[in-house]
Amino acid sequence: MLKLNAQRMVSRVFPILTWSRSYDVQTGVGDLIAGITVALTLIPQSIAYASLAGFEPQYGLYASLAGGFVYGIMGACPQINIGPTALLSLLTFTYTHGTNPDYAVLLCFFCGVIQIIAGSVQLGFLVEFVSLPVVSGFTSAAAITIASSQIKGLLGLNFSAETFTSTWAGVVHNITSTRVQDTLLGLACCIVLMGMKVLKDIRLSSSDKKSTNNIVIKQKLLWFCGVSRNAVVVVVATMIAFFVHEDKNNPLILTGDITPGLPTPRLPPFETTSVNGTVTAGEMLSHLGSGLLVVPLVGIISNVAIAKAFSKGKKMDASQEIVALGACNLISAFFSSFPVNGSFTRSAVSDASGVRTPGAGFYTSLIVLLTLALLTPYFYFIPRAALAAVIVCAVLHMVDLAIVRRLWATNRLDLIPLVGTFVCCLLLGIEIGLGCGVVIDVLLLLYYQSRPPLDVRFVNESHLPAYYDIHPVGGLHFTSAEKVRNKLLALKSSKESRLQDLTVIRDGVANGVDVHKIPNILVIHCDALSRLDYTFLQGVKMLVQEWLSEGVVVWVDARPTIRDQLNTVLHEPLFCDAAQLTIVLLGISTITQTANACDTRL
Repeated sequence: MLKLNAQRMVSRVFPILTWSRSYDVQTGVGDLIAGITVALTLIPQSIAYASLAGFEPQYGLYASLAGGFVYGIMGACPQINIGPTALLSLLTFTYTHGTNPDYAVLLCFFCGVIQIIAGSVQLGFLVEFVSLPVVSGFTSAAAITIASSQIKGLLGLNFSAETFTSTWAGVVHNITSTRVQDTLLGLACCIVLMGMKVLKDIRLSSSDKKSTNNIVIKQKLLWFCGVSRNAVVVVVATMIAFFVHEDKNNPLILTGDITPGLPTPRLPPFETTSVNGTVTAGEMLSHLGSGLLVVPLVGIISNVAIAKAFSKGKKMDASQEIVALGACNLISAFFSSFPVNGSFTRSAVSDASGVRTPGAGFYTSLIVLLTLALLTPYFYFIPRAALAAVIVCAVLHMVDLAIVRRLWATNRLDLIPLVGTFVCCLLLGIEIGLGCGVVIDVLLLLYYQSRPPLDVRFVNESHLPAYYDIHPVGGLHFTSAEKVRNKLLALKSSKESRLQDLTVIRDGVANGVDVHKIPNILVIHCDALSRLDYTFLQGVKMLVQEWLSEGVVVWVDARPTIRDQLNTVLHEPLFCDAAQLTIVLLGISTITQTANACDTRL
C-alpha cells in the first residue's frame, strides 16, 4: 500500500510519467507542430517583454528557456507554455526599475519558492478569494498601462516614466521630439499585426468537392500566417532597419548590442553590487518588498485561470499547477530569468495548433536554445518601434469590456470592485491598485455579512397564536445583530396595522384574544443555519428584553452544533422540530391565557 501511494504521489508531481507511456509518433508530430508555432510567437514576444521589464533582449530569451522543459515534466495542461508575459514583465519593472538584473533573478527565485510552498500545502483555494471583477479590473488596467508605456517607443521618444500618469505626462511634455521614421514604422507594424491577426479567423468555402483539399491547405496557411505575425513583423522590420542603417545618422532607434550565446547556469544572486558598493540579500529583498507576494500571486491566478479555461470540463489539480509553475520559476532563476508564467495568447495558439501533451514545451524551448546560440548577433538591428508595436497589439485583448455588460445584467454591486481596482491601478500603480481591489472586495463581503438574507414575517393564523418568524441562511454574526434588531422592532411597531391589513381585528379583538395580550413569540428556523455568533446571541437577548418584558423564542430544527452553541450562552433555550411547532405554539398560548405571563427564555 505504501509503495502504491508513493507511486501515485510521484505520478502526481511528475505527470510525464503518466502521459509518456502512450506517447507515439502521431502525438509527437502534433506536439512538434504546436511547439514550433508557439516558438514563433514566443521569441519575438520575449524580446519585446524584456524591454518592457527594463532589460536587454537576451534576458527575455533566458526567461523562455527553462520553463518549457520544466513544465513539460511537471505540468498537466498541454496548452500552457511558460515564459515571459506582459503582466509579469510590467510587475518586474515596477519592483526592479533602477536596479540591475540580479534583483529580477532573485525575485524569480523567491517567486518559485513561494509558489512551491503554496502548492505543496494545498493553498490553491486562496486564489478563489480574489474575485473575478478584481482580476478583470487589474488586468485591464495593466493592459492599458503596458500599452501606454510603449507609446514612447512607437513615437521614438526617450524619457523615464514608471506609471500610467507619468508616462502620459512625459509624452505630452516631449511630443515635439517625436521621430517621424520610428512613428511611421511603429504604426505600420501595428496595422500589419492587426491585419494579420484577422487572417487566422478567415473561413474559406467552396462548392467544388475537388478543390476541398486546396481550400484546407489555404485555410491552414492563412491560420499559420496569422499566428506567426509577431515573428514576420519583427523579421521584416529588422531587414528594413538593416538596409537603411547608417553609422553616423541612424534613421531608426535600434535594440543595439546584446550579449550573445547561452546563459551560464549559476546560483541566484544573493548579493549584488551597485554604485554604493555591495548590496546584501536582505537589502535586495527589502527593495523588492511587496513584490515578493504580489508577483507570485498574480502568476498563480493567471496560470490557474488558463488551466481551468483549457481543462475542457476535466478535473484540474490547481495545487499541482501551482507547484509546476513554482518549479519553472525556481529552475529559471538559475538561468538568469525574470519571473515567468503561462500566457493565454500562447496557450490559445498551442491549442489551435493541435497540441497533444505538455511535451510540446520541449520543442519550443529547443528552438529558443538554438535562437540564443545562433541568432543573438542579429538582434542588434531590431527596431524598438517594432517591439513596441508587438507589445501593444499583444495586450489589447486583455482589456475586458464585455464584463461590464455582464455585471450590469447580473449584479451591479460587483461593478464597484471592478471600477475601483481599474481606477486605483491606473492612478496609484498596478500593485497598489490590486491591493485596493482586494480591500474593496473585503468591504463588500463585510457589507453582505452585515446584511444577511432574512425573511422576517409576522404570522397570524386563525388556529395559532400570532408570532414572528425568521428563516436565516448561513450564519448570524455580530455584524448583522443591529439589522435584525431594527427589523424586528419595526415589525413590532406595525403589529396592529399588519393585523388590520389581514382584516382579522374586530373591535380590538383578534380571534377572541386581546391584541395587547397576544404572546410575543419569535420563531427562528435553524435548518439552514450553520453558525451563530456569540455577540449576535447577546444582541438577540437584549432585543427580546427591549421588545417586551414578556417573550418566548423558539428554535426550530436546530442542528446539534447549533444547540450546543445556544446551550452555552442561554438559559434553557426552547427547541423543537418543525413537526412539533404547532403543538409548542398552542402550548405557549394556553400558558399565556391562563397565567397571563411568560418568562423570557433567553
